[in-house]
Amino acid sequence: MIRHDKRSLLALLFSLVPLAFLTGQSEITRSVFIPPEYYIGDPVELRLQIELDRYEVLTEPLHFDEPEWVEIRDIEITQDRRVAEIVIRFTSFSPGTRALPDLDFGPFALSNFKIYTKSLVEEGESDLRGLRPQVMIPGSRLMFFLLILAVFVLPYLFYFLIRLMIRSIIMIIGKYHSARPFRALNRTLKRLDAALDKTGVRDIYIALTDSLRIYLTARTGFDCVSATTSEIARLHGFGLDQTLWERMVAVLKQGDMVKFGGETLSRDEMKENLDFVLNLCQEIEKREDFHVNL
Repeated sequence: MIRHDKRSLLALLFSLVPLAFLTGQSEITRSVFIPPEYYIGDPVELRLQIELDRYEVLTEPLHFDEPEWVEIRDIEITQDRRVAEIVIRFTSFSPGTRALPDLDFGPFALSNFKIYTKSLVEEGESDLRGLRPQVMIPGSRLMFFLLILAVFVLPYLFYFLIRLMIRSIIMIIGKYHSARPFRALNRTLKRLDAALDKTGVRDIYIALTDSLRIYLTARTGFDCVSATTSEIARLHGFGLDQTLWERMVAVLKQGDMVKFGGETLSRDEMKENLDFVLNLCQEIEKREDFHVNL
């Protein structure tokens, strides 16, 4: 008799265990849709009354997956110890029964909560209804922003880019034309250097001094081709070291002596003068403020 009573008591205890777990869980005690019936594009307010198993503060979910068919506009929480009310404002864009995305409120999680969205097309309603407030389709704000950007901002951006490209092209063309005198002089100097053993001293210095005078004319704007060596010596307008300028004038004077006085020079002296003129003009090319518009 005593054993039978013990078995009955154990069976009763085991049967009460699931009830203890059920009563210890948070649950939705009331759910209300405002309006009770809603259609695609209608703003809806879902009010959920939650009873918690113990007092814990609900927190608004910061991150959740929001499918394309629904837009959750706002979530509001009010709580009085173990009783809380959650207000979810949403707009559905798909008819039929669907589940809201899972929302984690901390001690309570809303999962697989079904809603039903009615469709005027499926119900076959043809009666005219009053105008409803305009509803923003999901993603339309981004499209509207991109449209404004394309209409008002992109033309100015293209304008500045095209203007920058034109200025860059003009600058490149200007530098190319500005470097023409030096390129011509450089070609002449290389040709003379390669022909030192085959060309006479007089021919070398005629080509050297003539090319140098043409280059100086382009860079100074002064007619150095027709000017005398003494007149060129007085220019000295490149900001170069006085020694370098005097050495250049000496090359011109030496060329005059070769052309008109029959002076002869060794191959090494001619090579040294060719290299000096090239290095001197390279130094002048670095000083772009001395370039004149051609």
